[in-house]
Amino acid sequence: MTVASKNGPSISQLEQLFDSLSTAEITKFTRAIESDRNAPRLPLPHDQILKILRPRLASLKPERYPTPMRQFCTPFEDLLTSEPPSERGLRISRQSLVPIWNVVCESASAEFHKACKDLEAGAEANDKSRIFSSERRLWGEASRCIEEQIRISEQGVKQERALATRLGSRVHLPSMAIIAKMLRVAEPVIDMRLRFPSAPIRSLSNSDLVWLREKFIEVSAEKPGYESQFMTAILMRLLRPSELFKVIRVLSSKSDDRSLGSTNLASAGDMVIDMLSEIVTEVERGVGSGKDEHQILQLARWYASEFVRITRELSIRKDGPWGERLLGTRRRVSQAIANTMFGASPERVTEALPQPPRGPAPRGGLAPPLFSQPFDAEKVLAAEHSAEAIAETASISHILAAQSSATKAVVEIKKKLNQVGRAGIDGMARLEPPDYANAQRHLMAIVRLLEIIDGPEDADLLRRRGMSALRGLTERAGR
Repeated sequence: MTVASKNGPSISQLEQLFDSLSTAEITKFTRAIESDRNAPRLPLPHDQILKILRPRLASLKPERYPTPMRQFCTPFEDLLTSEPPSERGLRISRQSLVPIWNVVCESASAEFHKACKDLEAGAEANDKSRIFSSERRLWGEASRCIEEQIRISEQGVKQERALATRLGSRVHLPSMAIIAKMLRVAEPVIDMRLRFPSAPIRSLSNSDLVWLREKFIEVSAEKPGYESQFMTAILMRLLRPSELFKVIRVLSSKSDDRSLGSTNLASAGDMVIDMLSEIVTEVERGVGSGKDEHQILQLARWYASEFVRITRELSIRKDGPWGERLLGTRRRVSQAIANTMFGASPERVTEALPQPPRGPAPRGGLAPPLFSQPFDAEKVLAAEHSAEAIAETASISHILAAQSSATKAVVEIKKKLNQVGRAGIDGMARLEPPDYANAQRHLMAIVRLLEIIDGPEDADLLRRRGMSALRGLTERAGR
């Protein structure tokens, strides 16, 4: 709908109105809409209005109206993903939230429903202390409800199928289990979020590490068995997963991963390596999934940086549990880079060059000079982008354990560039004056690619030889 209807303004008119509002006005208006949606008094299309507002809200991040479901999700908010539900992993699919919330509302105690009503009343009155008190009761009752539903489902196939039916699909079961555990540490997680309100956390200072150490010890004493969930909450708030190893280091007197494997910190390192493994999976998908070389380079650079930071923070032994897994990801990324960046990508550099004719030369004559072929600026630009990504990936190939494939790719591209460059220069004597400018473009494109891949030495030699040949041609043409 783009024009006004009998029922009110159009979507485009609403968008224009919202764009004209200030941050404070958007915040106030959003709270009013969410309040009315919770207890309707006006015939408004609440969901449609909030959908239009969502892009502004994502950038402004105003304080949202505290509905029961929103407060239910707060302790595990950083774990939410828009990806489909997964059987494994740390994250909770947003698609699972409504089915799980509905099951909780159907099955929870009277105390849970009373906490929801108290929270709604506190939100309506903007009573912070009442919201604070009721949301904590809500978390406790919700976690007990979910744990009971999971316990019943584990009694047999029939019971598991019944819970899956109520959820709409069994794919929501893993998310349900994660939510139950996260709600058990809801209060320390909220304390942590208040300590670090701006996410993602770029780096942890010494005072941050002291605070996290004390909070972890508190969780370990008051919520034994749920330390992993608290560490998950920290991990998901970090910009760099490797920062979690700083927390591990200040929490333990153990110096290596073999010793730490028997402590309540064992799963923390596993989670970081799991996230590193996800990066490797993205690299493995490579060009086949639509990624170009610069996207693969970005992933490879991120992996290399995290690998170095992890091994610098802690003594990771090759025969230790983290060391074995870490080296496993390194072997995978090495193979993936060999198959993508150093496998398919060199052709994407050389295919932009003028190609020597295939098959025998024409009868009674020579093939046209190589540099008389049309110059494709777009192909050359794409080749430069590919070459830059290959060269930079080669520079970190020692961290990725991909030196062999990097060297092979660079040598292959360098050889091809030199071959085409020399062949083009050798054929310049047969060029006609109208082809001179085109030949110079070909020459400088090859020189630039050679410089990117191998540095200035060979590139400068080829450039000087080619320019000398071109000067000779123009001098003869001018006589």
